[in-house]
Amino acid sequence: METTRMSSNEEIYTLIAKERQCRIRKLLDELASCYFSDATVTTSWTSGSVSVNSYLTGGKAPADDPEYPIISRIGFPVIHKNGRRAYAEVPQTTTRWVSVNGEKAVLECFMRLIYRTELRDDVWKISDFRSIYESDTLKPEILGTDLHIDPADLAGLRHSYRYLSYVDKNISPDLPGIDRPDEVNKLYEELEQWLHL
Repeated sequence: METTRMSSNEEIYTLIAKERQCRIRKLLDELASCYFSDATVTTSWTSGSVSVNSYLTGGKAPADDPEYPIISRIGFPVIHKNGRRAYAEVPQTTTRWVSVNGEKAVLECFMRLIYRTELRDDVWKISDFRSIYESDTLKPEILGTDLHIDPADLAGLRHSYRYLSYVDKNISPDLPGIDRPDEVNKLYEELEQWLHL
């Protein structure tokens, strides 16, 4: 029986879905297979050449404690392709259970994942991965519970990831976010330049 090869867009989407699932499930070898050996990753806790172990077990890795899991859901990507290069914009919602001032809470982060992918030796893999932060929310796990948040502690935190910064004091204040549109526009300009090299 003759098999039909997937289109490039289908291959890229499958690659991205696999990468997300492998990260959540902590499948180290399979996660590594999604990236080229010279790939780079930029997250809120790591930046530079891919170290899959660091990426997988970094500060935002899924917790081993089932009472404090991380759940990640992605939407359908928009893929921009030119020959053997493509970048994908992927909407993602990440839900994390966290401890806030002694109370259990749910942190929900809305992001746009940006994957640069390339076709090398007839295989699509990821050559660069980063996020654009859009917004987030924080609420008690049990509605009505007081999280004891002083509004003064939120002052100065960036709107695109305010509660993430509140929960994790080590987060950089300079991550890409829609509250800094000039920086986001520059990122897209760089993506387009790379795409058409």
